[in-house]
Amino acid sequence: MNEKERNDLSARVASDLANHEYIQLVNENGVEVWRCKEPGNIFYAFDICVTRFGMSVMGDIGALVFHVGASYGINFLRHQSDGYLYEKLDGDCKREVIHFDAIRDKVCECIAGRIDDELPSEEVPEWISDMQDKGATLEQAEQLVEWLQDRATADDDRLPFSELMEVIEDVETFADGRDSETILAYEFLQQHEELIGGSDLWESTNSKPCPSLMARLYYLRYAANAIMVIKEATSAAA
Repeated sequence: MNEKERNDLSARVASDLANHEYIQLVNENGVEVWRCKEPGNIFYAFDICVTRFGMSVMGDIGALVFHVGASYGINFLRHQSDGYLYEKLDGDCKREVIHFDAIRDKVCECIAGRIDDELPSEEVPEWISDMQDKGATLEQAEQLVEWLQDRATADDDRLPFSELMEVIEDVETFADGRDSETILAYEFLQQHEELIGGSDLWESTNSKPCPSLMARLYYLRYAANAIMVIKEATSAAA
């Protein structure tokens, strides 16, 4: 996620949990259980359970299991690195989807490299040359498509401009709605590797954690922050 997406998700989670209360149900024999719930309804209600061997979450946000337990404690869920929380999930809970932005970025990077290699430097716009090192945003990819279209319309046959343009456009549709079947991403890049001028594209990053799973981690982080405020206040008063 980019910074805007993270901020938007954080704001949504804060709104959803604004009226939640956090009640400790169990705290004995090395087991700690908290209920996170708004009084009077079960929307976004969930329990967090910590034992010596692991940590589990169940409720209206779904179920998750972490392979870290009491030695980490609930404070672990406050960690600011999305990747760190994701990596500590039990393998059966992890779910990845196709990372379309990363694939588009790689396709544009490769095409820019081929253009830069095979056309005279004075004919290659600086923004295309920059894509070899920086990749391309969605807006830059659209700009590249327009440039390729102009070359194709001008009947420039030095490169397969129309085909290159189609590869960029196909990034949005190659999975045909099957965004969880990440193997399709590798097949897509392998199919077009020679055309776009890439190599060893199977090594590129073509997947990312499922957005709905990441959202659940944000709910847990928000709840953990609230719980730790309670725990710290209780400890200070003792």
